[in-house]
Amino acid sequence: MKNLGKIGLLLIGLGLSFPPLSSAASAKLAPSVTAELKAGIVTLSNDRIQRRFMWNDGNLKSLDLTNMTTGHRWVLAGDMPDIMPFGVQLTARDGKFQTREIPKSPLAPAHLEVEISFKVDRLEVRRLCRIFENIPAINCQLAYRGTIAPQNEKATLSRQMIEKKSRATIPEGDILEHLALPKGHWSFAAVQFSAVTDYNDWLVNEQEGEIYRQDQYVQANIMRFEERIKGEQILMVKEAPIGADQISWPGHDFILRDESVRVVGGGVDPLMLDPEIWREAYGTAIVVAQAGRYEALKSLRQYRESLRTYHHDRDGMILMNTWGDRSRDHSMSEAFALKELSAAHVLGLSHFQLDDGWQQGLSKNSSKKEGKMWESWTTEAWDTHPTRFPNGLGPIIEQAKKYHMEIGLWFNPTSENDYAQWQRDGQILVDLYHKYGVRIFKIDGLEIGSRRAEGNLGKMFRKVYDATKGRVVFNVDVTAGRRLGYLHPLNSYGNIFIENRYTDWGNYYPYRTLRNLWALSAYVPAQFLQVEFLNIWRNKDKYPLDDPYAPSKVSFEYAFATTMMAQPLAWFEASNLPAEALEIADVIKRYRQLAPKIHQGRIYPIGARPDGSSWTGFQSIASEGDHGYLLVFREKNDQPEASITTFLPKNHYACFTPELGSGAAFEAWVGPQSQIQLKQSAAHSYTLYRYKLHPKKQNCFT
Repeated sequence: MKNLGKIGLLLIGLGLSFPPLSSAASAKLAPSVTAELKAGIVTLSNDRIQRRFMWNDGNLKSLDLTNMTTGHRWVLAGDMPDIMPFGVQLTARDGKFQTREIPKSPLAPAHLEVEISFKVDRLEVRRLCRIFENIPAINCQLAYRGTIAPQNEKATLSRQMIEKKSRATIPEGDILEHLALPKGHWSFAAVQFSAVTDYNDWLVNEQEGEIYRQDQYVQANIMRFEERIKGEQILMVKEAPIGADQISWPGHDFILRDESVRVVGGGVDPLMLDPEIWREAYGTAIVVAQAGRYEALKSLRQYRESLRTYHHDRDGMILMNTWGDRSRDHSMSEAFALKELSAAHVLGLSHFQLDDGWQQGLSKNSSKKEGKMWESWTTEAWDTHPTRFPNGLGPIIEQAKKYHMEIGLWFNPTSENDYAQWQRDGQILVDLYHKYGVRIFKIDGLEIGSRRAEGNLGKMFRKVYDATKGRVVFNVDVTAGRRLGYLHPLNSYGNIFIENRYTDWGNYYPYRTLRNLWALSAYVPAQFLQVEFLNIWRNKDKYPLDDPYAPSKVSFEYAFATTMMAQPLAWFEASNLPAEALEIADVIKRYRQLAPKIHQGRIYPIGARPDGSSWTGFQSIASEGDHGYLLVFREKNDQPEASITTFLPKNHYACFTPELGSGAAFEAWVGPQSQIQLKQSAAHSYTLYRYKLHPKKQNCFT
């Protein structure tokens, strides 16, 4: 078991210590969390979900799947094993069933790990699954050690007559998960993300369809299957980078074959295998939900929350990074940093991050001609720049403490040789933490070209996490390069820096930023997304005078409001702001008081997709379910009143109290489609409401 830790490096939320595996045939963490091998049947369950399998000497075959909340059970019809490493059906031997309890950590709740392993020829296979209490999901990850003969099957797309089922013999590659759904009327929704946001500005695509008798090859990160007659739902998640950013990607992520659903493409090529080293495949998760879109999103969100626990004192931030004004590192110096820090303090921000240029080694993005570093950095390159910061970071750190603010830094790990310098790079970050107390690091320049690179990056994150007892937060940039995407397990170590937008290039539009957050927030917790607002007064000449959506056409407060449900990123030099910008200091102060409660809730998009002229917004639902927050936007339109669909429970009475923005207090009966009637007197206006639900009419404001 000495190599088990290597598997754990790519899994989310492992504890700071690793209890030994137990070879017992069953194990329990809480009364409902169970893993058992008995009479040839494996049962993994909690109070929300149960999966049962035929043991098959470790090469499991799914028997059934149960939504424990409703008691609904799907009897799975297939007899093939759940997994097919490298497209090869394997006859297993030497199967083992082992468990261990993972204690609560700063990242995740306590949970049960189940390791199921077997051998075939010269290949060892491990399937590591995790079960949390009260989470309607079970996730698993495969790992391989040894060798396997390469497969020579070639793709052919020839189709037969309709009397026969066409079986285009596309090599399936790694089958990571397989569910043979019962016969029925199954509809699906496939959710596909886009990253590399320097080039993409439409980040979520959803495709709907029905499972048919012919094969369907689907590119997706999440698939939701609904049994249309009964309405119960199954979601399947592939925890991997997006599309072609995956290693050895077969060109699709799911194969739908009759009622059989397969997750394919594990990111491990047979040529990567090693008799001594475990190679981890991408992970998968099975999630169950009751009928309805909200129930599907809620179950998925509960699962995602188990992968990183939100702690506001660690994760909450209104962070300013001056790179958004495009001066790059031209002005970077102690005097500049102190000036910006002072301006950020007046504005009411909580964090100030020094981007590229604080360090001695200048990157290729530097405004200076001598800047060349990117793929390779020396240890000395990460000393503070001797002329820009002759006193080190000490004066900046001390001034930030006086302002009750924190300092963050930019960091670009050395990528050469698959991040082989991960230990050194991790130690550099640990030393910065211990020397200066810096715990917010923007991780930029990633180029993940192999699973070894991915694994080494994970080791660096883990090293820093362990050494700082989980206090460090990584802002992981997904704007360019071959990176992690939104669902990768390594995102559990921080938040996601979504996009670079600049008024200098005329590509910052508040409604587009709002749209991207709105679309992602259905599937990715908004409180772990970093979303920018810019200096709306800069570069007015870069936009047509008659452009109704130009940044200058909204207020600075409105631009800030578009980021409230995420972690707001002040993407500008605060000292460049006009005096009127400081008028939002009181708004930011009030927001900071509300943010802990907003971000402790489950945040979902409501209303219409933002397009510059819609009624749209977000709902944060507290864990108790009877209260929360509504953030509502009236974009540029001529409708002072609108009915919008929410996730409020129908047939309830609700009281709405404005906390920020221009709306008035009101009372409303929630309609049969969970809709409410809202008013905003002006276009490009917003209101953040606190709401409270009641089963019958109340006099809310007496």
